[in-house]
Amino acid sequence: MPKRTRAEIQEYIEELEGRAAESQANAKHNLNQLFDREHGRRPPRDFVDSSFLYMRACDADIGSRPVNCPVFWVSPDLRVAPLANLGMPTHQLTAGTTYRFTATVRNRGDLPVPSAKVEFFIVNPSLGFDTRFATKLGVAADRVQAHGMGEVSLDYTIPPSMAGHRCLFARVFSFSPLDLPIDDIALNPLIDRHVAQVNLNVIAQVATLVVDWFHLPNAEEQLELVPMTAPMIRALRAELATSLTLVSAARWREVQGALKFDATPAEGPAIEVRQTDAGLELVSSDREALPIERQAELKKRVQAAVRALETGRGNAARFKELFNEFRAMNAKSVRTQVAITLPDVGLARRQGVAVNVIRHDSATGAVTGGIALLIVSADRLSAR
Repeated sequence: MPKRTRAEIQEYIEELEGRAAESQANAKHNLNQLFDREHGRRPPRDFVDSSFLYMRACDADIGSRPVNCPVFWVSPDLRVAPLANLGMPTHQLTAGTTYRFTATVRNRGDLPVPSAKVEFFIVNPSLGFDTRFATKLGVAADRVQAHGMGEVSLDYTIPPSMAGHRCLFARVFSFSPLDLPIDDIALNPLIDRHVAQVNLNVIAQVATLVVDWFHLPNAEEQLELVPMTAPMIRALRAELATSLTLVSAARWREVQGALKFDATPAEGPAIEVRQTDAGLELVSSDREALPIERQAELKKRVQAAVRALETGRGNAARFKELFNEFRAMNAKSVRTQVAITLPDVGLARRQGVAVNVIRHDSATGAVTGGIALLIVSADRLSAR
C-alpha cells in the first residue's frame, strides 16, 4: 500500500477520534448538568470503544480480575447436556452420546461483538489447566451485544476414549473488536476473565480418582480434601446433590485419615511428593527454570496490568513484553498425576458427601485450583 494512502487513512482515523472526543466533551458540558446526582440520577459514563468479554467463575463475578470467588472451578456459565434431553445437565459422559456444550458469554463493554468465539476443551479432573494435555472439542461463535450476554454452543459426540468423568474448560475471544485471552497454554480464571471451568465429579466411595496436577518446574504446593460448606453445595447446581441426603462434615473428618495417594511425578524437574495430615505436599526444583520468587513477582505484575487495562489506565501495547514473559513461564509447566483412593464413608444408597480437592500455594496459602467431588455409594452411582 502506498505511503500516501497509509497517511490518509491515519489522518482520517485521527479526525474521527477528534470528533468523538469533541462530542463527548460537549455531552458532558450540555447534558450532564441535566442529571441530579442528589436523587441518584447519575449522568452517563463516557463511551469506550471496546468490548469486555468474560465468563463468570461464580455468581458474584462481574469480570474484574483477580476474581473474588471462594470456589472458582464450578462456573455457572458452563453446562453440558445430552442432545436428546437438553433439560438434564450432566457431568458424566457416555461414549456414543452427543452432548451440547454451552457457554454463556457476557459483554460489559460499549461495543457489540459480532462474532464471539468460544473454544471448548475436555480434560481429566485437573488442578490447573494446560492445553497440551487437553482434548479440544472445537470452536463455536455467536453475537454478543454491548452490555448484554449470549449463549455459544457446540455439539459433540463422545468417543470411547473420552467416556467417564471429565472436566470442561472454555475460553472466549474476539478479533473484531480485539478482545483476547492472556495466555494460550495455561488457562487461569483467577487472572483471565476469558476463561471458565467446571471441575465437578461424581464418584463412588472407595473408588479411585486420577487427578492431573499442573505446576511449574519450581513449585511448592499442597493438595487437600476439604468438606464443602452449604453455600458451596448450592453453587454446584447439581440435580444429583438435591436428591441426596448429605452427611455432615464431621463424618468425612472421621474417615479422611484413610485417604490413599499414589503420585507419578512429572519428568524433568526434581519432584518430591509426600503425604501430610491434610493431603499431599509437592516440592519441585529445577535450577534452569524461573525461581519461585520471580514467578510470584511476575504474577503480581500481570495482575496489576490486567487491573490497569480494565480501568482504562493502561495500553495493551505497553504490556506486550510482560505478557510474553508470563506466557513463556507458563509454557514450562509440567504434569504430575495423583491417584486418590477415597475411603469408605459408610454411605447408604441415597446419601452423599461433598468435598473440594483444593490446591494451595504453600508460601502464600492462596487457593490456585480445585475440583468439586460428590461422593456417593456405589449402588447410587450405578443407578444413574
